[in-house]
This record gives sequence, structure tokens and C-alpha cells, in this order.
Amino acid sequence: MGISETTSTVDDTPRHPIRLVANRTGLTVDLIRAWEKRYQVVDPARSETQRRLYSDHDIERLRLIRIAKQAGRRLSDIARLPLVNLRAVVSEESRLQAAPEPALTRAASWSQATMTEDQSERIDQLLYSIAMMDQFRFDQQLQQALIDLSLPGFLEQVLGPLLSEIGEATRRGQLRIAHEHMATAHLRTFLGALRFREVFTGTEPKIVVTTPTGQLHELGALMIAALVSIDGWQPVYLGPNTPADEIIAAVKQSGAKAVSLSLTYPADDPRIPLELTRLRAQLPEEVALFVGGSAMQTHQDLIARLGLQTATSLDAFRSALLQSRRTVRLREA
Repeated sequence: MGISETTSTVDDTPRHPIRLVANRTGLTVDLIRAWEKRYQVVDPARSETQRRLYSDHDIERLRLIRIAKQAGRRLSDIARLPLVNLRAVVSEESRLQAAPEPALTRAASWSQATMTEDQSERIDQLLYSIAMMDQFRFDQQLQQALIDLSLPGFLEQVLGPLLSEIGEATRRGQLRIAHEHMATAHLRTFLGALRFREVFTGTEPKIVVTTPTGQLHELGALMIAALVSIDGWQPVYLGPNTPADEIIAAVKQSGAKAVSLSLTYPADDPRIPLELTRLRAQLPEEVALFVGGSAMQTHQDLIARLGLQTATSLDAFRSALLQSRRTVRLREA
């Protein structure tokens, strides 16, 4: 169905449901729908009950477009190519690339339909570099994204979605643990360096940034440590897995006016409620305590009872932190 091609002999009878198409092409159902809506890559028929029906022709188009896109082609450039041209593009890429194509597709957990083409393209290229274990190319892409978007945009539009995609691809077995470790190790160094881009005068309010006991994933905390520096805060970064007593000691020793905790995995760690309760009970009331991360929702009731501050995005966190700084200034005036 859809795009007319006189040179193709592939059956164009619409008969396959979308989930079968997803299995055969390596694409997610959500991504197929997004590509149809935005780029008209295929034009499926409809059954009497309005279910999408795809042909063998549609399946081959989608499979070839996925391969070409992973090799670096822009979707807008190839979406409407006839099947014979798509075959030629993929054949050319196969000859030029010595490395095998990684079987890596995007997760349905991140809404690609709301992404710009440039954003989606950038994340695909980063994932491809990870799959190829090309650390040099990975670093170049990160540096370019930072230049193009500025730090807040880079963290919100690129790094956040990328971390989500890496986690999903690893859970699905499309990336090995070694891929995740390579990406995580590089991002840890990359983000760590960003904390020192600003010049501090020593008069900035300090914020302790860490993850509580049992929380070993620190990239979210590192993102916060890098972000707060551009808003006039001096981060005191403690790394991951820090007991409540040590966080309290760090606040007292440094004179910090706020604490930011990242909760990621495991979400149901029974130590989290104990640590949060202890922190809020023993920290001075004027010290703002922020909680963020993907595991935050699991403890939403407790967080509300303790009166902790939360933010569902980096922009929301920056706004809350700005308000906290105004409060600090009023107290010190």
C-alpha cells in the first residue's frame, strides 16, 4: 500500500497486524506509528474494525529504513524513497561499513512522537556509537550536543532521554552490560568535568548533591551537580551511596543551604524511607531538601508527608532552586 513503485515485486497485499510488523522489523509499535504520522514512510490499509494492516512491501520498507537510519542517514532524506532506492542505499552502507550493524532499536518508553527530528537523530547517533563501542565518536557527539544546545538543553533534551534509552536497550538485551558500562563510565567523566566550568568566588550558597544509601547510580546526581553551578550555587558532590549521617555532617561542615538526592534504582529499597525520614528530622528546617529521579514516584506519599521538595524535570528543579536561593538571601539580609 501507499508509495507507488513500479520496480518492486514484493507482495503489497495488506494482511499483517502492526505487532507482527514490529517483530519483523525490529521497530517498536509506537515508533512505527510516529514514523507514519510524521514522515509517511508507509501508508497501511485498515481492516473493517479499523486495525492497521501492512503488506510485505511495507515491512521491507520499514526494515530498510531502520538499517539506513542506524547507519547515519536522516529519516527525512530517506522516508519517501522508492523501495529499489532504499535497497541501493542499504547496499552502499553495507559496503562502506566494515563493522556489523547493531540490532538496536529505540524504546517505547520515551515518546519519540514529541521529539524534534534533530533531537531524535542525535540520540540515535549516540546509541549507535555506544553499540559500536566507539568511545571517541561518542565523546565528539556529546561535545557537539553541548555546544549546540547549552548545558540545560543538553541535559534535558539529550542526556535524559539517552540514559532512558540505554537502560531500556540493556534490559531488552539489545545492548550488553559492557556497552552500558562503557557509556556510563564515559558520561561519569564527562559530567564530572562540567561541574568545574564555572568560576566560583566563594560567596555562592552551597548545595550537597548525592544519592542515599543503596543508590549506586550517580549520573542523575552528576547532572544536578553540573546544572546548579550555572545558577549561582556551588555544588558539594559526595558521589553515590552516602549514609544519612554523612550527608548531615557534610551539610554542617560546608554550611550548605540545600541538599539534592537522586533516587534511581532499586526503587523499592527499604532503606530509602528510613534515610529520608532521618535526613528531614536532623537537618535544620531552613535547609531545603530536594528529591528527584525515576524512583521518586515510588515514595511519593512519604515525600509529601515529610514536606520534601520534588521536581519532575530539570527546568522545574531550576525554578525551585531559584526560589530557594531567594529565601536564603532574605534570611541572610
